[in-house]
Amino acid sequence: MDALITNLSATEGVFVPGPNLDLPASGSATWPDIAVADLDDPQLRALVSGAKISISVSAETIDAVQSLTGSMGPHGLPKYTVANLPTGYEGRVAFATNGRRTGQGGGAGTGVPCYFSAAAWRVFYDDTTVAA
Repeated sequence: MDALITNLSATEGVFVPGPNLDLPASGSATWPDIAVADLDDPQLRALVSGAKISISVSAETIDAVQSLTGSMGPHGLPKYTVANLPTGYEGRVAFATNGRRTGQGGGAGTGVPCYFSAAAWRVFYDDTTVAA
């Protein structure tokens, strides 16, 4: 699939690892043949979460991207199962697709947004470690 990468700064250029793009201020470029695994680069995710760049994929590939573990869909959190949540950094957010909500039993989680803090992925509603 192809992705459009846009520099969100109107005043500073940015280097994008992966496709090795040097984007000028407010510039954009196409990253051809991008794979979902390419989006899991920590430097790339830091640029996205730090609002330095945006990444968008064509409408026909959105469903395929969102259905894969570890994907990053447009306007959404990256998705992982609890067992596959990556190493985090303070404030990183994700969606645990099988994380348990209040009242859900073990193995019956329907998914929760979570954040990384104090060396663990935690659920927003009560700050406990996310569990499947």
